[in-house]
Amino acid sequence: MLNRFSCIALAGVATEYLSFGCAEGGLADINELDGLLKSLGFTQKKADSQVRWAVLNTIFILRRHEGARSKLAEAMTLGKSVGFCIDTIEEAINVEDI
Repeated sequence: MLNRFSCIALAGVATEYLSFGCAEGGLADINELDGLLKSLGFTQKKADSQVRWAVLNTIFILRRHEGARSKLAEAMTLGKSVGFCIDTIEEAINVEDI
């Protein structure tokens, strides 16, 4: 569960990196996750490893589902509802790929 949460927490940073080649807006997300991990008893070294793993794994997932990410970004740009965005993702991802 912690691995999934870590990926979700850093999805914005990973998406920004994939879209623009750098991620300037994610420092707060990284710091929040780092603080949570420390509160769970992680050492700084272990917390850093978890953050690094989560970013790399999230980038892998987003690259694997590039079509869905692109369609989601378009829907969000148009100001579509959360429900519409969920439908967009579900329609864009092949069930066998999950």
